[in-house]
Amino acid sequence: MLPADPRTLGATVTDGGTNFAIWSNAADAIELCLFNEVNGALVETRFAMSHRNGPIWHGYLAGVRPGQRYGYRVYGPWAPERGVRFNAAKLLIDPYTHVLDGELSHVPEIYGHSALDATGDGDLSVRDDRDSASFVPYSVVSDHRVREVNRPLVPWAKTIIYEAHVQGITAKNSSIDENERGTYKGLGHPSTIAHLKSLGVTALELLPVAASVTEPAIYSRGRKNYWGYNSIAFSALNNDYACTDDPIKELQDSIDHLHNAGIEVILDVVYNHTAEGGVGGPTLSYKGIDNKAYYRNDGHGNYVDVTGCGNTFAASNPHSVRQIIDSLRWWIEVVGVDGFRFDLATALYTSSSAFNSSLMSAIEADSVLRNFKMIAEPWDMTRYALGDFPHPWREWNDAYRDSVRQFWLGDLVRGFGEGVSDIANSISGSSSIFYYRGPTSSINFIAAHDGFTVHDLVTYNEKNNASNMENNADGNTSNRSWNVGIEGETNDPTVNELRHRLKKSLLATLMLSSGVPMLNMGD
Repeated sequence: MLPADPRTLGATVTDGGTNFAIWSNAADAIELCLFNEVNGALVETRFAMSHRNGPIWHGYLAGVRPGQRYGYRVYGPWAPERGVRFNAAKLLIDPYTHVLDGELSHVPEIYGHSALDATGDGDLSVRDDRDSASFVPYSVVSDHRVREVNRPLVPWAKTIIYEAHVQGITAKNSSIDENERGTYKGLGHPSTIAHLKSLGVTALELLPVAASVTEPAIYSRGRKNYWGYNSIAFSALNNDYACTDDPIKELQDSIDHLHNAGIEVILDVVYNHTAEGGVGGPTLSYKGIDNKAYYRNDGHGNYVDVTGCGNTFAASNPHSVRQIIDSLRWWIEVVGVDGFRFDLATALYTSSSAFNSSLMSAIEADSVLRNFKMIAEPWDMTRYALGDFPHPWREWNDAYRDSVRQFWLGDLVRGFGEGVSDIANSISGSSSIFYYRGPTSSINFIAAHDGFTVHDLVTYNEKNNASNMENNADGNTSNRSWNVGIEGETNDPTVNELRHRLKKSLLATLMLSSGVPMLNMGD
């Protein structure tokens, strides 16, 4: 391999070939592995990445074009008691890839340690020598460039957000060809746009579209992670949502159609953790590239998990800040989105406040990113920080949600109220939380993807998640809901009439409150 340009990470196509570059501070050696089909079988060819600029390993291969499958093997010590988990038997996804090919197989071979079954049970201290290449997705060289995007540029004061899942929003839309329902292409269908316009929506907020996989424990129960909050590549699209062989172009086209109708597109992004789970989880990318550098750890081989997902991405480290900034820029400049909602945003910094977070500072300092919509989910498993984010951030306001639910439903359940101070503060812009920042700092919502819908709120007093096979332990137990006297669906016309009126009252309150309203898909 010839030297490449180390300034750009990932796979970058040139006139005659492709530059490859990857960040690993502690590796002893790295191999680039190309996979080509020969007589119906994929044959692996390895190239030593012998050129290094500090922690950046790089190399140039002539003749490599878009569509080439590849991955990395990273060599280094195995010392799990120190958080060092190099294992060259495991093929690793390029953190910068924009395209993946193939599915993850839930088998013991995907684990870096000696695993006995598909959930990873085994000896965490023993390195596994079985090759994982046949069981993990391949990174794919692609060449989608920065493009001109005609954006609606809707101001916050006129923004109405509609939160939706790519598959769910069109899965049962009979106006769309069956093979296009539940896809990126379906988002731009005239019937989808007409529905959003009829509601007055100005921004479609999509649940995660980045490539993700189902957690081994969930898979073992015969279930699937539908929502997509378990990323394996921050900047690669989920192929499950595509009806063409080019998911990027498919989403770009739908975004352009939405833009032409005056509708912006916001992405829900998950940079706080990855699908590699805890120390006993699979080795798919970062864990094998440089485990200690990419995940927050306690110095004794354990992860610091503030996400509840097994690991926490070390988003405050300089190389991680760089990757997240590069990822955000790619989604904006290449795909064409207009903003982001950051899942568990407080997990993205270790400082005392978002005001002195390295990542938040980098976003505010970036001449492109600071001009786009940024929304924080201002909490994680260990920290609650509503009202703590600086300009240009807006925040999901769960205090608003709770006060409106309590006023319309919770007080009716218990038979008494405690005055109107909470709801008065909420509907007038939550000034007790956001102070000088103004009411558009608040993303107001009654319901979102991760809890009761508005219909659920007036139909159930208790959650009913038994079908997830987690003993109904998942989901919030306190929902401030009221079933109007009958638990679940009913044919009683009096109950259904009151439920309908309550739903209208909840949604009318949302739309008339100061702040930025967000509707949950279907409500």
